[in-house]
Amino acid sequence: MSIEIINPTDKKHWLECRTKDITSTEISALFGFSPYMTEFELWHQKKSGTVVEIKGNERMKWGTALQDAIAAEVAKEQGWTIRRMDEYMRNTDLRAGASFDFSIESKEICVCGKPIAYHNRPEADQWVECQIPRNSMNQTKDYGLLEIKNVDSLAFRDGWTEDEAGNIEAPLHIEIQVQHQLMVSGRSFAYIGALVGGNRLVLIKRERNEAVITSIKIKIKEFWASIEASTPPKPNFSKDAAFIASMYRYAEPNKVFDARGNESFIEWAREHKRLGDIAKDCETKRDALKAQMLIMIGDAEKVLGDEFSISLGMVSDSVKMISDLTPAQLAGEEPVSKRAGYRNFRTTWRKQK
Repeated sequence: MSIEIINPTDKKHWLECRTKDITSTEISALFGFSPYMTEFELWHQKKSGTVVEIKGNERMKWGTALQDAIAAEVAKEQGWTIRRMDEYMRNTDLRAGASFDFSIESKEICVCGKPIAYHNRPEADQWVECQIPRNSMNQTKDYGLLEIKNVDSLAFRDGWTEDEAGNIEAPLHIEIQVQHQLMVSGRSFAYIGALVGGNRLVLIKRERNEAVITSIKIKIKEFWASIEASTPPKPNFSKDAAFIASMYRYAEPNKVFDARGNESFIEWAREHKRLGDIAKDCETKRDALKAQMLIMIGDAEKVLGDEFSISLGMVSDSVKMISDLTPAQLAGEEPVSKRAGYRNFRTTWRKQK
């Protein structure tokens, strides 16, 4: 097994490195449980060599911002020495790569078996809860990985599993991400450190699972073989609809596709029309029901129901941001489009217990 360690010079370089491999955040797509992409989408990205920019959101932004603080607290509680892992590692034979959060470099353990941090109270500068002298500390070199997650309490409730004994399992895409990281790095264990709801720290240890790693290797080999053979996986038309639309967003002028006599296509077109008619009819009925409710609501800003609430506050007039205006609009030579204010109508249903 040939392992290459790359220190990316910037984000662009890091993204380019990822195009060559199946990475730890992509591997779950090959097993069908990625929340971010399907195998069909991943196949076309790798086939084309597209450098994919990972789109951020508020949750990801704050997760990145808090990552160091969460990791530092985990290390303090566990008595670990950790290092941020900025390197990108890849198995060149398998074409599998991984980025990491932190490396567990060592763990300071007292001869009584508890972390040094458990006894040491810096403010008192003394050993507590142990009669063994401070100089009896035993420091063991035990390299591992630390994967940090900042998890919303609702996301934890819906996506993570916790039994009555307190045993916790992360979502499948995170569990297999960690096994992929262990495979690429060659390390024997990892911890998933999750800050839940901003006030609960969950720490899950994961040993290297050779059976799972064997399955990962088989999937990756099959994937690259399909790339070489130019045989893409079958799309999941429900999940892949948006991606397929992006693949076919260009139309060749004057080019015609003749669907006459193509029974499959004709049947799809009929079903598409039928569903469109249903959607239009449903929207008309929804608008009618909304109108009925508005007559009863009048000018109230909020509605309280037994199982729901409705917000009807005003949204003010708005214009484009200055950065979006054209030179002519800035000079007053062209009008600036303005969106008129409107009344909100947002219904929130309470979850059933």
